[in-house]
Amino acid sequence: MRYEEVSDYVEKLVGEGDELLSWASKKSSELKSYGVHSIDPTRGRLLEILVRLRSAKRILEIGSGAGYSALWFMRGMGPEGTLDAIEVKPTVVVALRTVVKRAGVEGRIKIHNGPALELLGRLKGPYDFVFIDAEKDEYPAYLDHALRLTVAGSTILADNMLWGGATICGDQGREGVKGIISYTKLIFNDPRLVSLIIPLGDGMAVSYRVK
Repeated sequence: MRYEEVSDYVEKLVGEGDELLSWASKKSSELKSYGVHSIDPTRGRLLEILVRLRSAKRILEIGSGAGYSALWFMRGMGPEGTLDAIEVKPTVVVALRTVVKRAGVEGRIKIHNGPALELLGRLKGPYDFVFIDAEKDEYPAYLDHALRLTVAGSTILADNMLWGGATICGDQGREGVKGIISYTKLIFNDPRLVSLIIPLGDGMAVSYRVK
């Protein structure tokens, strides 16, 4: 049995989500020229489940795009849950605000527009979850901030860990590969973290902070 067959089977079971999620996914697709590539519904469902298991109340998202993944996070949180969304591109932020407004969660999602590494230093934790899905070469630096902003019991997530297979093949020529490989080594060697890469979509790293 091939991985693609298993992936297709799981995707069919999860489906496309509700009308709001489908609309947000379409908004994300319209912004591909700006580098926006949203997660698929299977990874979205994983985010929702993890957040429900943790009963999370504070989430930080580094690289929010048009807000598709943020909606999955919000589905998993109770009405008191909040999310800080970092997005660098103004045009994408416009779409993000539209999605947030349509979802009716303006008071629960705070949007930060600007370079992530500049904004992260101004934020204060602790966060229950930190989701990393921005510039791949900056992943190690994002991890430093994520560790500063979390505590034991928090979870750090990172998307695109397979990077189209480039990390597995060791394709150092592709942009972002070095950052992802470095991040991978860090999370699997840091005694504060228990980590696993889940091969859903383009691969998602889940790191549970134990201390």
